[in-house]
Amino acid sequence: MSDAHPLIQVKNLDLYFGSFHALKDVSVDFHAGELVGLVGDNGAGKTTLIRVLCGIHKPSKGEVYFDGELVTEFHPKLAIDQGIETIQQSVGLCDNLSIARNFYLGREPMKKIVGIPFLDFKQMRSMSTKVIRAFGLRDNVSADDEVERLSGGERQSVKIGRAVEFKNRVVIMDEPTNHLSVREREHVNELAVQLKEQGLLVIYITHDIFQVHKLADRVVIMENGEKIEDASTDSMTAEQLEEVIRQGGRLVEKMGS
Repeated sequence: MSDAHPLIQVKNLDLYFGSFHALKDVSVDFHAGELVGLVGDNGAGKTTLIRVLCGIHKPSKGEVYFDGELVTEFHPKLAIDQGIETIQQSVGLCDNLSIARNFYLGREPMKKIVGIPFLDFKQMRSMSTKVIRAFGLRDNVSADDEVERLSGGERQSVKIGRAVEFKNRVVIMDEPTNHLSVREREHVNELAVQLKEQGLLVIYITHDIFQVHKLADRVVIMENGEKIEDASTDSMTAEQLEEVIRQGGRLVEKMGS
């Protein structure tokens, strides 16, 4: 982890939906080259916090800094332009399009013929093939194959490869292993560690504290819209962190040494 300023810094963040207080005075730092587990039960606020970072929600109060600069506008396109990519288990790819088309979705390379712009399918096939091979797709899968042919783990490989190829700085993985086989879960988790080792900030959202404790440098636990714990995985065991969740931030009994 870098000793420089955080890549993303959240200060005293509040978010209201009408009278509902969704985020409550949340402050947390995220550094480049770090894998952070963002953990909590359903409704804890972890996805809401991520939606602020992705530009979907504008905070009611508080500040967000990206690479030391105060974020003043919140919009998904601006977050993408800054290099924030969100990988979800169930969305993000179009089944009826080829792997190559999905790889470049929204970023299609163009070439001009007699001054008229056309999609550059050759570049799309070439680059997507190179990247998807590096991220573990089967040799008999072609970049021209439709995404519906892929397994759940292979779909995640496409999305993760896309995030790396387009030089993203932050990869947010929102419950990325839901409904995957044991082997596919291991593959996706290995890719998450690879991203961190390449210097990206990886935020891994999950409700499975034991899974993420094996991967993460740090675990941030949320409950009812509040951050109740922020601890390195070296300083607390998975069992201790689970106890924090059970007690809602009140660790009533010291566990282990």
